[in-house]
Amino acid sequence: MRKLIFLLICMYLTSCLSPDSAILNDSVAISERGWSIDNPVRFEMDVKDTAQLYDIYITLRHNTDYEWMNLFLFLKTYYPDQEYSRDTLECFLSDETGRWFGKGSSIKDCMMLFKKDVKFPQEGHYTFEFTQGMRTESVKNIMDLGMRIVPSRE
Repeated sequence: MRKLIFLLICMYLTSCLSPDSAILNDSVAISERGWSIDNPVRFEMDVKDTAQLYDIYITLRHNTDYEWMNLFLFLKTYYPDQEYSRDTLECFLSDETGRWFGKGSSIKDCMMLFKKDVKFPQEGHYTFEFTQGMRTESVKNIMDLGMRIVPSRE
């Protein structure tokens, strides 16, 4: 019986250890004092395969004292040739009634698809720079901002 239980545990652990195919999976903690408009959050990665399609996700962790139902983000993507593009993202964190999206009770974890089936046009080093885009100098109760880039599933 012990051998059977040991074998089942080993099979379960082996299935959980599959390699992560993400080329970027990182998050940055935001200060408890708030996320200042002057304090961008940066993520960096290297791209080797320009033919591969990727899905880009934004992850947010906030507590339920956050005072709005959404969060606006400005994103600058710097390409290897030093050119850049700009995007504006609106992340919905609750519905109109105030019911929070995401997992957790007093702290909510949200993962939102930003772009699907993206090709990176150049090999080399990319930098992603996020700035909070709310109409206030500092946003409170956002705890972490993250970015996850994975190969698209066909």
